This record gives sequence, C-alpha cells and structure tokens, in this order.
Amino acid sequence: MNFLIPLSALVVTALVSWWLLGRLIPLLKRHQLVDRPNQRSMHTESVPLGGGVVIIGVLVCFLLLTAIISSRPWVFAALAVLLFSWACLGWWDDRHDLSPRRRMLFQLVFALLTLLAFGYVTALQLGSDMVLPLSLFGGALTFVGVIWLANLYNFMDGMDGLAANQTIIAALTTAFWFWHAGDLEIALSCLVLAGASYGFLLWNWLPAKIFMGDVGSIAIGAFFATLIIYGNTRYQLPVASFILLLGVFVFDTSVTLLNRTLKREKIWLPHSSHFYQRLSHAGVNRAKIVMMLTLLMLLCSVISSITVIDHGRIALGAIVELAVLFAY
Repeated sequence: MNFLIPLSALVVTALVSWWLLGRLIPLLKRHQLVDRPNQRSMHTESVPLGGGVVIIGVLVCFLLLTAIISSRPWVFAALAVLLFSWACLGWWDDRHDLSPRRRMLFQLVFALLTLLAFGYVTALQLGSDMVLPLSLFGGALTFVGVIWLANLYNFMDGMDGLAANQTIIAALTTAFWFWHAGDLEIALSCLVLAGASYGFLLWNWLPAKIFMGDVGSIAIGAFFATLIIYGNTRYQLPVASFILLLGVFVFDTSVTLLNRTLKREKIWLPHSSHFYQRLSHAGVNRAKIVMMLTLLMLLCSVISSITVIDHGRIALGAIVELAVLFAY
C-alpha cells in the first residue's frame, strides 16, 4: 500500500476534526450543553460536552463512503449504522441523563444487532497450539463483551486526554494488525478514527476546552468490540491480543468494579474510585498521570502486537502485562 494514503487519512481527518471542534465548542456553550462540576468531577469549571459527535461523525462518513466503493458494502454499512446508533444513545444520555435501566435496554438491543451482523467469537486462542472452544457459550460471552467494552470506555473517560490517547494508540495498533492481515479498508477506518481522535485531543488536553461525552466514549468502545468480533471471525486475530491492547482500561475498570462489588456499592452509579482518579485525589499532577498511563498503553500495544504476530507468546505477554499493571 502506498504510504501516502494512510498518512493522508491521518492528517486530513485530524485537521477536519480539529476545525469542526473549533466551530462546535461555541455552539455547545451557546446552548448550555456543558458538563458542570460536581463532587465526582475532576474539573472546576463548566466544559462543553459532546466532542465525540465530531469523532464519530467523521468516522461514520468515512464508513459510508467506503460502503459505496467497497466490494463488501454490507460490512461498512453495518459498521456505520451500529456506530451511529451507539452515538445517538450516548448523545441522548449526555443531554437527558437516561436511567440505568433504559440505557441498558438500548445497549442490549445494539449488542444483539452487532452479533446478528458480525457473528460471535467461537473459540479463544491461548497459544499457537492451544485453542479453547466456546461452542454455544461464545454467543453469550460475545454479547456481554460488547456491552462491557462500550461501558468500560465510558467509565475511563474521566480525565483530560486519557480516552483520546487510548483511542489513538488502539486505533493505530489495530490499523497495523488489519493491514498485516490484508484488510486495507478496515485498516484505513482505524486510521480515520485515530486521526479524528487526535484532532479532538488538541482541544481536550489540559485544560480541556471540550469533553468527549458518552456520545463518543460509548460508541468508540462499541466500535472496538465490533473490530474484535470481525478480526477474530474473519482473520483469526486472537481476542486475547485485543484485551491486552486495551489492558490499561480493562484492568482498571475490572479491578475497580470488583472492589465496588465486594464493598456492596451500587456499581451502576457514578463514582470516583478508579485508579487514575485516586491518584489525582492523592495529589499527583494530572498531566503526569495521563503521561504515565499513555506509556503503559504504548507498552500494551507492543506486547499485544507481538502476540498477534506470534500466537505462541500470548500467555507470556499476558503474564508480563499483568505484572506491569499490578505494579501500577
């Protein structure tokens, strides 16, 4: 592939995203679509909420364009429709604060549609010669996984630059994976997401001029969940590799959820007990926290990419990454 094409995708989408967000911020302020500080907030002033509209909007437009010219129009059309649906749910939640029950009902429907469109994971690769068949349990686990990843991303979107950095690193990494698998169109879709997220990061870095909101975080999490299904069922990309790639978010959210469950807290309610939040409350500079976590994300990217190239290193990669994350 001509490297001018992926480079252009990154640069153009970053510039478009940055420019559109510059027009969106005053519009959100004018209509009072802002996130006001509360006892759980990590900001002290009202900040416009909904930057994910641009990230998802740019990606949906690219997917629809690709659907028109691709030999697999249904793949990109389905991705666009699902992504748009998740984003609409997030936007509605940002504006009207949906009840947990109603929000979950929509998520269940969207997760089911994802499985109907892209299938589900039927086996977990744990090594070059070690495959764990899931049989019928694969559908249930994939269904739960889609919902979990969508919410996981939303849970971790609580500090300036954090979710955007994870998105950029994960999108660039998966772009390499799909390019290596020979799927240039999906690889370009990942690059578009990375570029649009970088344009957002320029406005979201300390101090943030705009927040991503549920419209962005939930949709991006669901998009990566769909990539896991598609990459595994079509190219046998290990699910474990994707989990290792998103290891920082997966580990922090999973351990925090377990701790809250053991303490018999209402896990569906907002809180400020994630590790990155606790570091901030302890007085650690937020820029240092984000940079430390970004370095961990880069390490997770390297480890997970090694397991994609050599499936025999999945177990070793998981042990190394867990040790690092436990140390964090």
